[in-house]
Amino acid sequence: MKKKESRDNTRNNDYNTHPKRRKSNVTIKEVASRAGVSTSTVGRAVGNYGYVSEQTRRKVLKAMKEIGYHPNAIARSLKTSRTQTIAYLVPSITNPFFSQIASSIEDLASSHECNLILCNAGTKADKLRKITTMLLEHRVAGVIHSLPSTDALYNLVEIFQNRHVPIVAASGSRRFTEVDRVTADDVQGARDVTRFLIELGHSRIALLAVKNSTTSKLRTQGYKEAFQQTGYNLHEEYIVEGPDFSEDSGYTLMKVLLGRKRPPTAAVAFNDVMAVGAIRAIEEEGLSIPKDISLVGFDDTIARLTQPRLTSVALPMGEIGRVAIRILLDRIEGKDTEGPKKVLLREKLIMRDSTARPLAGGSL
Repeated sequence: MKKKESRDNTRNNDYNTHPKRRKSNVTIKEVASRAGVSTSTVGRAVGNYGYVSEQTRRKVLKAMKEIGYHPNAIARSLKTSRTQTIAYLVPSITNPFFSQIASSIEDLASSHECNLILCNAGTKADKLRKITTMLLEHRVAGVIHSLPSTDALYNLVEIFQNRHVPIVAASGSRRFTEVDRVTADDVQGARDVTRFLIELGHSRIALLAVKNSTTSKLRTQGYKEAFQQTGYNLHEEYIVEGPDFSEDSGYTLMKVLLGRKRPPTAAVAFNDVMAVGAIRAIEEEGLSIPKDISLVGFDDTIARLTQPRLTSVALPMGEIGRVAIRILLDRIEGKDTEGPKKVLLREKLIMRDSTARPLAGGSL
């Protein structure tokens, strides 16, 4: 019996000390002992705060791997007042424009071992205030947003700036000059598509724009610049504004335009979703795209799914997300301490089936 007990004890001790089998209840003291450093050094190496030489960091990481140690993110956040968590706030997760930005943000965040909280903030102030509280409780290290300008967003920005938490606007509100911002060049995109339609022979070119939108104002500016550059007369009556970027808004605005004595021969909707509503209105009037009217969208999110396939101005959503997360990570890691960055990315016109030359007599 004594010999059997001895063998059993030996087997149990071997199980408890074998480095590949120890997967739980491993302490930071054991990591420090194995690496030959202090526990505070292990904490700095794991939490990325304070100074640790690269040689020491590698030694600590090797010891962690050998004994199966996994750092406690909550405990680490108590030490640093931050977690390895960032947040991305969008007005609607169903809009493919924001989902493409989110995908590129998550890819790079994951490669830097950061967790991403995706927040469907909507447009109601109460919801954004609750999200702000939740993010504070989670001790987020940084925030990226694609939200329009509101008082609730202003409060969020102020709260996190007071706590020195970096914020980056990724195609979000342009009204906060004190935060980093990455946007597409809406003036250039609208100017290019208007010139394209003019070169096709159109001059009665309508805009399906949006009230109280900085993006809409910039695209309208590009539209007007194209007329100035080409020498064509601008007709303000073809610029119509709706309350938002919805399909219903596109439908209503196109109905108004088609009811004019001289309707447009081409129209630019300020996103693809509005263009879908415009297509519905055009078809209800018994008209054909592009025979009777050419139509262009913006964003290039669902343009390939429409009938006919929609010519659209493609925004660099993936690049917006990648640039925004790089800026945020540099801020979090203290690699960039300069003033707010303003990055403007070029838009690209994608020509498909919804645009053509106007019928004879269709231009002014």
